[in-house]
Amino acid sequence: MANELILRPFQRAFLRDALAPDVRTAMLSLPRGNGKSSLVASLAARTLRPEDPLHVAGVENHIVAASIGQARRTVFKLLREQLGADEKTYKFAESHTSCHVFHRKTRARVSVLASGAAQAQGLVRCRWIWADEPGSWQATGGASMYDAMRFAMGKPGCALRAVLIGTIAPSLDGWWYDAVRKGSRRSTRVHVLQGDRKRWDDWQNIRKCNPLMASFRESRETLLEDRDDAQGDSRLRAAFLSYRLNVPSLDETSVLLSVSDWDLATARPVPDRDGRPVVGLDMGRNRSWSAAVAWWPNGRVEGLAVAPGLPGIEAQEKRDTVKSGTYRKLIDAGLLTMVEGLRVVPPGALIDRIRQWHPAVITCDRFRLDELRDTAPICPIVPRVTRYSESTADIRALRRAAKDGPMAPATESRPLIEASLSVARVAHDDGGSMRMIKDSSHNKSRDDVAFALMLAGGLASRMPKPRRHGAYLGVA
Repeated sequence: MANELILRPFQRAFLRDALAPDVRTAMLSLPRGNGKSSLVASLAARTLRPEDPLHVAGVENHIVAASIGQARRTVFKLLREQLGADEKTYKFAESHTSCHVFHRKTRARVSVLASGAAQAQGLVRCRWIWADEPGSWQATGGASMYDAMRFAMGKPGCALRAVLIGTIAPSLDGWWYDAVRKGSRRSTRVHVLQGDRKRWDDWQNIRKCNPLMASFRESRETLLEDRDDAQGDSRLRAAFLSYRLNVPSLDETSVLLSVSDWDLATARPVPDRDGRPVVGLDMGRNRSWSAAVAWWPNGRVEGLAVAPGLPGIEAQEKRDTVKSGTYRKLIDAGLLTMVEGLRVVPPGALIDRIRQWHPAVITCDRFRLDELRDTAPICPIVPRVTRYSESTADIRALRRAAKDGPMAPATESRPLIEASLSVARVAHDDGGSMRMIKDSSHNKSRDDVAFALMLAGGLASRMPKPRRHGAYLGVA
């Protein structure tokens, strides 16, 4: 096949790991249109050919996709083509609810499963699972299927092995994104082909991570047309990065700060603390963190967060599906504090942390105003309504300050702020207004620092010009 010839060097390295006896899970991630489904189909076909070493009589293996329909249109169609139309050797069964093929003489079978949690059972007697486009499983119980695979592999006598092939997108977090990011370890091998985000429109960069598409005239023209369209539209650029370069990206209108604007802000020299800052607060509920961001008149920005002490920090990392040690590094850097023995962060704990900044004024969501007043506030408090109109003004002010100045995040605060910005999402209404979406599910609740940053940036833009050693006029 043409795609096997073109992808041979990269494909050979992956297959060598995927079929090695000490490897239980192999992952391959590369841009779409580069032969991933053909590779899945070819591996499945090998288990149905008696002369192939992967064939075991009487064993059923599985192709897993987001849905039966998706697999029928892609992998199963290619599998039929590779096996040929020999009805005497193979029996095919194909419908909207069931899809399988088996070798009539040896009874070896390949079935298609949807990635929903209801299918994540009875995998112990299976020898091979081939996962097609795991990134699209996110909304269909993909985590349950992946967990079932991993737990089945740990059972004594289980010979199950898994091969997962797909683009990282559309997942921007979750199990598949994290698995690829962690890379190879012990019995897991990960191969990733990605482009360079900073050189996203450079043809050599595009060609390098699209070896199959760049080799044929029609698909090469498609790549170039998509690149040209993406140069003038941020939404198309996000899709191009995600699916043509395998660099997961959101439409820039859906993130609080784009990567390019954040890079501009962090490239500026960071001034010293001068005067008294405005401080934005986001106080979490239940098990969420609370966060604060200080914004000085000269543009210096610092952030911190306070987390509940129960559960412990390691348990919070597992719950939020972040890399082990991520939160511990924030604690060691002094950016994150835990309130021992408490499941909810009290407002006073956050106020105690920000006293070091000597704030001129504090702003918070209006619904938390009374809680703050009960903590013996250290300066005036300005509540902020977070409707679309007010939020739109704050978001635009923050983006303007990041792009054109004076926003300059302090070096030590950048890991905390950047991590929060990466999960912060912005919603738009029909009139073009926007506001941050507060999502309390898992690690998406870590947008607390980003929310505090938005409030601080918005208030700083509305304050009178500074005077007298940088203190804000009227609140010094």
